[in-house]
Amino acid sequence: MQLARNEQTGLVTRNQIAERAGVKRPAVSNWARRYKDFPTPVRSGDTELFHEAEIMRWLKDRTIPQSQLLEGEQAGTTFADRFRRAGGDRPSAVPRAVGSSTQRIGTEDKKAVDQLMGPLADRVRGPATMADFVHLCLIVMYARHAEPERWRRVEDVMSSGQGARDVQSLLRCLGDMAQDTLRRNGDRTDMRGSLLQLEPRSWDDLTTAVRTAAGTGVGAFQLVWESFSAREGLQSSEFCSPVGLASLSAALVLTPGQKTTVLDPYTRGGEMLAAAHHHIGGARETLYGETLDGRLQAVASLYLLHLGVRPKLTSTRSDRWPPNREHGVDVVLTNPPFNMSDAPGPGRRTGNWPYGSPPRGNDNFAWVQYVLGALVPDGRAVVVMPVKAGNSVNAAEREIRRALVRRCAVECVITVPSHLFSATPVPVSLWVLRRAEHPSREGILFVDAQELGTKVRRRRVLRDKDRDAITAVVRPWLDGEQCPDSEYAVRAAERGFSAVVVAREVVADEGCSLRPADYLGSGTYGAAPATAALLEAGDAVAEQTDRLCALERRARETGNGYRTGSGPGGWNEALLKDLCDIQPGPSYTRLPAAARTADAGVPLVFPQDLVDGRIADETRDRVPWQTAERFKKFELLPDDIVCVRTGAQQQPALVSGTQAGWLLSSNVTRLRVLRDADIDPLYLHAYLGLRYAREWMSHRAAATAAPSLSSAALGHLPVRFPPIGQQRLSMDLLGELGRRANAYASYVSALGRLRAELTEHLLHGSVEHCDGLLPPISLRVSSPCRP
Repeated sequence: MQLARNEQTGLVTRNQIAERAGVKRPAVSNWARRYKDFPTPVRSGDTELFHEAEIMRWLKDRTIPQSQLLEGEQAGTTFADRFRRAGGDRPSAVPRAVGSSTQRIGTEDKKAVDQLMGPLADRVRGPATMADFVHLCLIVMYARHAEPERWRRVEDVMSSGQGARDVQSLLRCLGDMAQDTLRRNGDRTDMRGSLLQLEPRSWDDLTTAVRTAAGTGVGAFQLVWESFSAREGLQSSEFCSPVGLASLSAALVLTPGQKTTVLDPYTRGGEMLAAAHHHIGGARETLYGETLDGRLQAVASLYLLHLGVRPKLTSTRSDRWPPNREHGVDVVLTNPPFNMSDAPGPGRRTGNWPYGSPPRGNDNFAWVQYVLGALVPDGRAVVVMPVKAGNSVNAAEREIRRALVRRCAVECVITVPSHLFSATPVPVSLWVLRRAEHPSREGILFVDAQELGTKVRRRRVLRDKDRDAITAVVRPWLDGEQCPDSEYAVRAAERGFSAVVVAREVVADEGCSLRPADYLGSGTYGAAPATAALLEAGDAVAEQTDRLCALERRARETGNGYRTGSGPGGWNEALLKDLCDIQPGPSYTRLPAAARTADAGVPLVFPQDLVDGRIADETRDRVPWQTAERFKKFELLPDDIVCVRTGAQQQPALVSGTQAGWLLSSNVTRLRVLRDADIDPLYLHAYLGLRYAREWMSHRAAATAAPSLSSAALGHLPVRFPPIGQQRLSMDLLGELGRRANAYASYVSALGRLRAELTEHLLHGSVEHCDGLLPPISLRVSSPCRP
């Protein structure tokens, strides 16, 4: 039984295949390269894994040569026999459950998705929509991971295919599989018809797309959908919910392991329900979804099935807000469309609006009321809302907000970072709502977490640490913790954001704003937030003070580390070409502007990216992964030096470890110190930054019609250097001085921040006695470095 289960779900690496088959590791790579029917790998991060059952089937037809038989093996023994025996006492790779909550997305998966969603997509879809091509990718990814036995049929069709005449056969095979999968799980979407709309230019294009999609890991499924959202510029009703936002929404109101019914009335791609499943590990029958768009319903079904979840999805195409819907779920998590109204059917006339009729043309507050009506008494909801819905001036919306506040339906509002979505920069908030029978709190918790998140290219991403920071403040409030309201402001400040509790009667006055910034900024201060902000700024000053004192003490103890005079003997002088490999970037004809992209791929380094002796962390241009594979010659390694080749000369930059693998553009040149050269890369980088060296390079570049420094000219730069030990001592001294300079700059910045905070509150009247407020800081900032 255990062997049977391993054959169904076990995954093995190339090394394990070689070990169990009794061959060397390169033999496995040769099999994969020579035989088209060799099983397609899946990925876990950057590691290729193979289904054990597929490897077993492939090996059963391959007899071990007589000369390679081991003791006890008879003539006719196959590699499958040996592979099976070895599997009895050697563990295979740990199976990766499709429903795992941790989805590592490795570099190879990102490369694969970049390839899928680039020109290949256009060659495969022809006149069909991009959504049809995305359906192809998603059904391939699902079947490859979740149903390996059914996937074998697709492999057979690809192996026996003869070319263009078999394109439709492969599409029908995939379409039938998609249709059957969705029907078995209660989804009536016509995905088969969607796939048959595709018109690939060639058999090779189609099979390349299928095999590329099949070779990705579980986490790549979400990458495809996010890439589609960004590429197509989808409307608010179509784009997916960011994974970090969905995870935060689930963590705010769900308890791990607790049996809970969860509804998403606007399911999109299934991200909210997936987050709920990951957080509570709930049974399948506890997750419900409603969807208006058949295309999105198919995506949601496949995504959730891909994760091992079988939700109950229903269509509300005929009426978005059915008047007689049976309510009764514990939790609602949803990201409805923003600032729009396209509701079909009679819902606008017959919907249940207990807090007030929403205005025509904008369904924001129709969704809020529908969500509350779907909850059991004391049930909770997290709704993604545009920030401007919190203080819109529309009279109907203002009165609905007032009714929500007075009837204790709003517990907390959280402003999250902007640019979370790939398809829109609209800033959003999370409204935590409750269908309250009795008020549990007299106030509302407002949280401004706009400064959290990590910038990733053009977007910001909420990481686990951001989710944990917010929930550490909000969950105690929702759970009814008994502590002073001011404590929440202090806790938030400790975690890098702001929070304040505001009485309901204050919120209900005048504009009835549900925008956190209206209570945490714009001239409205509370004692606790002011104290927290000032303490935080003061602590920053104290921290920089300690750092400065430590550095200055070290300088006094060790001395200056330099002396004047003629200097040590043993100095050498050599031409740069004798110390370095000098590699100019690829020609413009090989790497034109049309080959670049701003969104994904390998960063390209241009002259404008050389800033103060280093390469900027974010470059403007990139090249796709598959293009970069052809330019390995121009890769950068740590301690390489990059100089300007064409254009105005800049200070040369040293490559850091995080920039390994980046590529030269046509306008720069790479210097890589030779192994036998008696010069330290850091010393050479500092030498090339000298005024003498920079003027030398500028004069040679200016000698041409357009500023351009050739490799031949650069190679004749004379370099003077002492013995290697002295070079490194010099670099240690310069590094120490650089650290002290940076420490002073940070200290000045911290003082400026403290002054700005004090100015804001002193002149506003919210702080009267600074010395009483910050006595330790006043003492510590007076003289930073006295012995």
